[in-house]
Amino acid sequence: MVELGPADLEAYLSATLFLLFAAQRMHAARAHPDDQAQRYAIGFALCMGAALVALAPATVAAISRAGAGPPDSVKVFGDDLKTLAVSLLVLLALGLRARSEPEARPRLRRWIRRWLAAALAVPALMALCMRGAGLAMRGDALVVHGTGRWLLACYDVLFMGYPVCCLVVLGAVLTRQARLVEAGLLRTGLRLMTAAVGVGVVWSLWTLDDVADVLIRGSQGVGEDTPSNVLGVLCASFAVGGATVTVWGATRWGARITAPLRWLRARRRYRALGPLWSALHTAVPGIALAPRPNRRPPLRAAEFALYRRIIEIRDGQLALRPHLPAELPEWITAAAGEGDPHGAVLEAAALAAALESRRCGRRAAECQEWAPQELAGTVDAEATWLLQVAAAFTGSRLVADVRRAAAGPG
Repeated sequence: MVELGPADLEAYLSATLFLLFAAQRMHAARAHPDDQAQRYAIGFALCMGAALVALAPATVAAISRAGAGPPDSVKVFGDDLKTLAVSLLVLLALGLRARSEPEARPRLRRWIRRWLAAALAVPALMALCMRGAGLAMRGDALVVHGTGRWLLACYDVLFMGYPVCCLVVLGAVLTRQARLVEAGLLRTGLRLMTAAVGVGVVWSLWTLDDVADVLIRGSQGVGEDTPSNVLGVLCASFAVGGATVTVWGATRWGARITAPLRWLRARRRYRALGPLWSALHTAVPGIALAPRPNRRPPLRAAEFALYRRIIEIRDGQLALRPHLPAELPEWITAAAGEGDPHGAVLEAAALAAALESRRCGRRAAECQEWAPQELAGTVDAEATWLLQVAAAFTGSRLVADVRRAAAGPG
């Protein structure tokens, strides 16, 4: 009977997580049977789970004792499954990008054909390297001599480099998608998936220890070692969490688990709005709804503090409307030149002009050609918009030019 060690338990745990992920994706795919991306995700999880089971030391030992095949064939089989898994990730990434960028579909189709060719060529080259290396078994390790070392090292480099390239492509797409969606469970899921990609890159690069062993000692273990399995558990955990966060995060206990992340995000936003709020509060102190308003809020109260800060900024805007100069559109046109400034930049420029006019003691007829951006009314939408306004208020050249124009000569 084969005893299970820590490395086996870690490998089987990782495999279980990936297989559970595949089952969850199969259940979700019932509502969208034509969704190709779901099929790629399911195929990835099944291949990776099967590869981890095949490469677990206990599995390798059991196959060797049963005489079902040489251990090197088990390694090739498991490595080929991993290679197929990351190939499916690239197809998933390119499919997601084609869905969000219809104009790029012809170019992406060419990329898909190239990755399909690579997905066939890389395993074939790996098989040739393994066959030509002249492997022998010594205990639970593969042993090579002479030029076989270089061939086995080439096998390991291919097995390491190709997944890294695939994961970089997927990571770039996930990062882009996360920037396009609003803050919430979906963005959290995308970031967890991006974290899984980062761990996956480290997991793939761990193969460098096999390359070193082959070139220095001429031997390499067949199964996965403990550090590799730990990285596998982390990668699987992030992947499963990212894929299912929109499901469990919407439940009551899921909301409690994700609450600290919401509080941290709210506190970051609260602090990022500080410069804009301070400028408005200096001009209109009455917008503050509580004493010591600039004190950093407790973490658990960060969401309420952010909501209050948004209200105070909007109250400041209303209080400054009588100070909007009639020349504001002309100043914006002159500062923008041929460009078409973003709405947040225009709103920041209007605030800067009103603040300067009030500081100089000017109260002109309200500029009727400018009005604040109308939003959906959610706190997230308001915060996202005002963060853009705050960034433009402190860093936009156009806003600085309008501020100087409103201040007048000297």
